[in-house]
Formats: sequence, C-alpha cells, structure tokens
Amino acid sequence: MKQKMLDQMADVTEAMYLQEHAKVKPVLDAEARVRSQLAKLDRQVNETREIANSDHAMKALGADLLWQSWHGRTRRQLNMELAQITAQKLRAMDKLRKAFGRKHAVETMATQERQRHKKDLAQKQHNRLMNME
Repeated sequence: MKQKMLDQMADVTEAMYLQEHAKVKPVLDAEARVRSQLAKLDRQVNETREIANSDHAMKALGADLLWQSWHGRTRRQLNMELAQITAQKLRAMDKLRKAFGRKHAVETMATQERQRHKKDLAQKQHNRLMNME
C-alpha cells in the first residue's frame, strides 16, 4: 500500500477514534451525576435516621414510613438509571476500544511502510554507490 494512502487512513481512523472518545464523556458525566445523587441519598438517610429515632412526633404521624417509602422509590429509580447508563458506557467503551484498535493498526502499518521505504531507499543508494566504484 502506498504511504500516502496509509497516512490518509491513519488520519481517518484517528478522527473516528476521537469521535468515539467524545461520545464516552457525556456517558461518564451522567454516571458520575447518578453516583453523586446516590451518595447524597445515603447521607440524607443517615442524617434522617438519627432524627427519626429521637423524634416521637414524626413516628406518631407516620412521617418516618413516608420517608422510607420515598427513599426506597428514589433509590430504585437511581439504581435503574445507573444500570442503563452503565450499559451505555459498556457499549461506548466497546466502540472506543475497536476504534482504538483500528487506529493503532493503521498507524503501525504506516510506520512500518515508512521504515520499509527508508530502508529500500538506503539500499538503492548503497547499490548505486557500490556500482560507481
């Protein structure tokens, strides 16, 4: 394959890799957001548990049960969202790995072709010099 074509292929595979890489960032940001929400929920539960244990009026009104119900629904919803985001991340990472593999393979081929071409030129020059004597 000609060097120019390999260099063009390297440019294209680099662009495809960068495109896939750019698709991963929003997914990672969404994952971080949901994980942060889950951590915040955990902190709220711990804080509220301490208050609920000491507040008998809250228990008498059933607010503690309402809180636990809300907490359970919210946790389930966040965990489902996290599972969906994780699935998206796995798909995106798989595409990114494939794009990287293609990019690396084409770069390797271009480098090897460049080295082979240099070696051929050096050999031709050496042969010309040897024939001049």
